[in-house]
Amino acid sequence: MRRWLVAVLTLTAMAANAAEYPPNEQPLYGGIAKPPAMIEADQHFIDDVLKMGLSRAQGSDKAVETGWTYLRQGDLADAMKRFNQAWLLDPDNGDAFHGFAVAVLERDRDTAKAEAYFKTGEEKRHMPGIYSDYGRLLLLEKRYLEAVLQLEKAVSFSDMGPDARALWAGAYAGEGNLAAACRTVHEITGGLQPAYQKATDALKATCVRNRGD
Repeated sequence: MRRWLVAVLTLTAMAANAAEYPPNEQPLYGGIAKPPAMIEADQHFIDDVLKMGLSRAQGSDKAVETGWTYLRQGDLADAMKRFNQAWLLDPDNGDAFHGFAVAVLERDRDTAKAEAYFKTGEEKRHMPGIYSDYGRLLLLEKRYLEAVLQLEKAVSFSDMGPDARALWAGAYAGEGNLAAACRTVHEITGGLQPAYQKATDALKATCVRNRGD
């Protein structure tokens, strides 16, 4: 019943060997005490954003968007830099922490740190996508009941893509609730990422074999 997990697990990138990264490629700049030159550069950056007519929150949101673009391209270094800039501009931007979480999960496979960033992000202003990615982490950790509850938050948003519902179905299956898994998986009509599609097809086949559809 859990063969669908193989496809889902492949969505987590293989991490490089543990390495030291420069501060701007570590979440929250690695927590370092910044030297005067770095503090001055930060202020220049903030001033430039304000001169563009953006508020700090607006500039932060734009930095997050750029970070996601780099992340989708596999450029984790530049993605992390942009998420750091987003945090610098607005420490209350939970989407910056969402970015940190996904980046450390993909780059370092550090689930403990990723979860800490997800939790912090949830406490701040954020877009609903954080629920889906946090749910994915819980699913990868085989914490199925927690994943079900987290992904339930994600699918409550009408504009959430079908991937979240596929993960929700998978979490139900992992928990052993095949009836709920089959009911949920049959609500998906398309638009899935290829790996999610493979997992969804496998789960649908299981539903048919077990007359759970």
